[in-house]
Amino acid sequence: AGVDAVLVRTPSFFKPQMTTDAFVQHYTDVAEASPVPVLLYNVTMFTGVSLAPEAVERLGVHPNIAGMKDSGGDIGLLSEFIHRTPDDFAVLSGSAATLVHALAAGCDGAVLALAAIVPDACVQMRTLLDEGRLAEARALQRRLMPLARSIGSGHGVPGLKAALELMGFACGRPRPPLRPVTPQVVELIRGQLVACAAI
Repeated sequence: AGVDAVLVRTPSFFKPQMTTDAFVQHYTDVAEASPVPVLLYNVTMFTGVSLAPEAVERLGVHPNIAGMKDSGGDIGLLSEFIHRTPDDFAVLSGSAATLVHALAAGCDGAVLALAAIVPDACVQMRTLLDEGRLAEARALQRRLMPLARSIGSGHGVPGLKAALELMGFACGRPRPPLRPVTPQVVELIRGQLVACAAI
């Protein structure tokens, strides 16, 4: 289909067997079979398992593993991933609620639902940090936090769809078993969008 890379989440069904060795073997097999580069995807709140820094360190040298997305929001763990991997291994944040902290810790960038709504603000945060304007970056993070939480851990995909619908995009209903957010949540998100100058 023309993709540049694939984002591959951690397997998680047999949690007790999801050891560092199992993850390293799994991702090595996927990377060696993939015609495009692979990005590891650590999303513990949904899978219940987490890649250990040792696993990421071992996988970080594979020629077809280009980086990772970590959505945990644990800045200490994220820093460990950055420290243990080569400079050309991209470490990306998946948590908008901790974006300023992740970027300050050395993340290469981010993959965020929030960027679908306020892409300019997400880019601005990186620019502010690059320019050494930490207080302004932190103030922007505080302004974006309520919306980031509503479309992230708070209401997830239904919240994101509601926000995009309010912005004029036809997104349709969430796939079952997810349900649309309530009218009260729609109004909450509307206020958050106004506060972020998204509508």
